[in-house]
Amino acid sequence: MDAKSMKELRKKLADEGWIRRFTAEEPRLSEMKELYESLGFEVRVEAALPEESQDCRSCFDAGEFSGKYKTIFTRGESFHDNKDDDLYE
Repeated sequence: MDAKSMKELRKKLADEGWIRRFTAEEPRLSEMKELYESLGFEVRVEAALPEESQDCRSCFDAGEFSGKYKTIFTRGESFHDNKDDDLYE
């Protein structure tokens, strides 16, 4: 998928209620996907866009960005909105 198509997909995801969380590589990617799912979120993983990161970019600029990094998107109830949880009683 080219950069223009990926940007269009990002807009579509936002319109559908998906929130961009962060970009990572394995093993953090799988760990965080599992964590968000355990908190009740729907999770979607998409190829990352280098220009999305406003933080440190040294890993992205090192030339190994393509295919290695993915972006996690979530949607759904947040953990703190789950009033049925025993923690909030």
